[in-house]
Amino acid sequence: MEKCILVPHDFTEVGDYAIEHAVAISKNVKLPIHILHIVKKTEEIGFAKEKLSDLVKKISKEKNFDDIDFVISVRKGNIYKEIYKYGLEIDAYIAVMGTHGIKNVKKTMKVVKKFVKIPFILVQSPMKNPEYRNILLPIDSEKNSRIKAQWVNYLNFLFKSIAYIVTSEEKETDKARDLKNNLHFVESYFEDQLIEYGINSLSSGKKFADEMYSYAKEIDADIILIMTHSYRSYIKDIKKVENLEQFKQIPIMCVNKRTDIKKVGGFN
Repeated sequence: MEKCILVPHDFTEVGDYAIEHAVAISKNVKLPIHILHIVKKTEEIGFAKEKLSDLVKKISKEKNFDDIDFVISVRKGNIYKEIYKYGLEIDAYIAVMGTHGIKNVKKTMKVVKKFVKIPFILVQSPMKNPEYRNILLPIDSEKNSRIKAQWVNYLNFLFKSIAYIVTSEEKETDKARDLKNNLHFVESYFEDQLIEYGINSLSSGKKFADEMYSYAKEIDADIILIMTHSYRSYIKDIKKVENLEQFKQIPIMCVNKRTDIKKVGGFN
């Protein structure tokens, strides 16, 4: 089956926002967008399909998405299991999902963590720019975080992006060494791929999340790229009201840990 973009939709406003973001990607890679809704009872499938079809027609007309290939599907079952099964079945390349923020972190991560090979872009607001140009990229001492550089390359291929790398100071000798090695890896990779980038060191500890979002506002970040397991800790440590608002406005691409970071599809 042809690779595609997966958009789980729950008939909420943030689901509509996810379609907008998926369209921005689809316009560049010419991949179909599969919109999936999960119901609890078999008798709900027909109504949900009709509602989803009407929704897509409405959004396509309002946003002028006539050139996008949408595929509608409704499945019955457990929402987390069915989204995962459907994503594998259609060979989804990337997923975009609306999220209701901090209050639903656990539920959101149940879905995202299942997709080891597929990154999720989590959105809470409409797309403020038509492209993901300014990418905020936190880099830490974990070696798995290097995979994020390859997804920056993918976004750069679509949107001619700029990567804004942010780090925090590591006091432990081993972690400081690993962070230095990761930065060297990412810098070398970006230079080989001709990706424009910059580096900024922020405060360590619980201040990092607030400083990261303050910096995101400063650079007008279009997307933040993090490892999935870091998602909860980053947003939990946001204390400033203005940064909580930034969290709502800026989509986050969550990438899962991989052991085969050189074998990820789409970077040849």
